[in-house]
Amino acid sequence: MSFLKPSKHTNLRYSIINVSATIIKILKDNGIIEYNELLELLKIKIGEDVGEVFLLSLSFLYIHKKVQYGKESDSIRLVNEVI
Repeated sequence: MSFLKPSKHTNLRYSIINVSATIIKILKDNGIIEYNELLELLKIKIGEDVGEVFLLSLSFLYIHKKVQYGKESDSIRLVNEVI
């Protein structure tokens, strides 16, 4: 499955770009959120199959220095609100 380059069969709802944008929206509303809580919110907002691209989306945001992972609290926070 191609996550960044869509084809005519790709469900854009589960693309890395869409999931990443939804993660940013959630983090803007909540500030810091636990890893499992973020995944559950995404499942509610996008769908149960979001688990397939959840880690890829977090990695995408981390590589672009938009999120930071707190190891002690197992939480994700938005680093730079300017997107």
